Amino acid sequence: MAQLDPPDMAGTLPGWAATIVAANSAEFAELPERWQPIASAVGAEQRRPAALALWNADLTAMLPQLVTALDTHLVDVRACATDHGFVLAYLVTDDSGRHTCWVGRDPRGFAAPPRFWDSFPPWLQRFLREVHAGFTSPDHESFGVMAPSDMQTLAERADFPEGIPGWEDGDDISSTRLLVITKDSGNLHYCLSPDLDLGQVALVYEGDIDPLDLAPELDNLMASYVRPR
Repeated sequence: MAQLDPPDMAGTLPGWAATIVAANSAEFAELPERWQPIASAVGAEQRRPAALALWNADLTAMLPQLVTALDTHLVDVRACATDHGFVLAYLVTDDSGRHTCWVGRDPRGFAAPPRFWDSFPPWLQRFLREVHAGFTSPDHESFGVMAPSDMQTLAERADFPEGIPGWEDGDDISSTRLLVITKDSGNLHYCLSPDLDLGQVALVYEGDIDPLDLAPELDNLMASYVRPR
C-alpha cells in the first residue's frame, strides 16, 4: 500500500487542525513513549505494524471483523499534534476508494473512568486506559469508542439530565442509566448500563432499546466504517 502525503492526510481530518509529528520536530519528545517509534519510522510499512502492536490482544480477539478491516484497508498511521491533543491517525481507504481515518486519542488523556465503568468489559477498559482514550471517526463519536471524557447518558445528550420526558414511564432502562459509548452515522446509539449484563450493549434507536452482545455489535459497527455508505 502507498502511504498518504500530508495534504492527503489533512483531507481525512475535516474540522481538525492537525500536523504530522516528525522525529526532528519539537513535539516528538512530548509524544507518548510508545508512539515515538511510529513517528520516527521511515515508511508506512513500519508504522502500520508498530501502531497495531500497541493494541491489547484480548480486544482484537473480540473484534475479528475489525482486525480484517485493518489488515486490508489500513494505509498508514501517523502521529499528529492536533487542537485536541496528540493522536494517532489511522488512515484507511474504504471499499469505494475514499480516504478516511480513525482517530486514536492519547491514552494519557484518560483522566478518570467514565460513569458506569464497571459496565465496561475488561478488554475495553484496558484499551481505553492503555491504548487509546477514545478511538472514533473524526466526528469524535462514531464507528469506534468515544473518549471517556466525552461520554454522556442519553438523557444528558437530549438536554434532559434528570431523564427524558415520557421515557421513564414504560422503559426497562432509564435514559439516565444508558451511557452512550458510540453511534453509527445516523441515530443508532450504542449504550452501556449497569442494568445490563456485563458484556451486553443496548442499541437504542428512537427510544427502542435492544440489548445485545457488545463484542459482535461493536465489531460490526467498526468494520462497517470502511464499507461504502
